[in-house]
Amino acid sequence: MNAKRYHLPFLEDVRTQRHVCFAEQLRSANRAITKLYTEHLGDADIGIAQLSLLIRLYYFGEITLSRLAQNLETDRTTLTRNVQILERSGHLEIGGGEDRRQRKVRLTDRGFESLKTTIPRWLTAQEALRQQLGDPLWDELFQGMRRLARLEKEPTRQKSSVRSQSHGASR
Repeated sequence: MNAKRYHLPFLEDVRTQRHVCFAEQLRSANRAITKLYTEHLGDADIGIAQLSLLIRLYYFGEITLSRLAQNLETDRTTLTRNVQILERSGHLEIGGGEDRRQRKVRLTDRGFESLKTTIPRWLTAQEALRQQLGDPLWDELFQGMRRLARLEKEPTRQKSSVRSQSHGASR
């Protein structure tokens, strides 16, 4: 069998570069950061994604799933999956809202106890990462990530112009 050889000029131009896709680079960084937090959280009964959710519940008390999804900047499907996991484990509970369509979520005693155990470990992970990066890069990355998170909220016409100007899109 003879393998057919394909050719795309842009891909040939960047053949020797390790990362040419911004999304790929972000996923790679996310895996490394998640690993660091997971190592610091150790035997905690929640992971970093669940911790973020429980922290929001601590701040809000009782909140609708829609508002929680907005606050966490995630879609409702992803949030529902994480909420169901934490509900089964007893870290949060779901109750009715003003009407049948709204469901409200709140922290339980077990969720609060998990926060008390996990927050010191999370703070240690934050500090370790900040030390590795240094304050200027830490601040720059935070600002950059906030900018990236806002891209989703930009009108479609702006997204299109951003896409057409992106690395290699015109090639």
